[in-house]
Amino acid sequence: MWIDLFVSAPVTLFMLWLYRYSTPTARPAWLRSVDGLLLVLAPLSVIAIIAIGHSVVDFAGMGLNVMLVAAAYLTLIGLLGFGWMLRYYYVNSD
Repeated sequence: MWIDLFVSAPVTLFMLWLYRYSTPTARPAWLRSVDGLLLVLAPLSVIAIIAIGHSVVDFAGMGLNVMLVAAAYLTLIGLLGFGWMLRYYYVNSD
């Protein structure tokens, strides 16, 4: 489990940095709260998927590690993609 967390940490940190870096300058309070929620929820979901997956799924070999890290990455991209979608519609709603 620890190896999976160490493998997923650089990508997770980079995606969180990229999400924070791409923040629009003037955004309403609701978008700031969504951003804050996603910046907390995204890494917690990566940790939860890997930890719960290792405790629940019984699969021999390295396949479990690959599946859990891939599922964690897809969840991370899905959550941050939702935030980027909200930002896109906010910026282009003029």
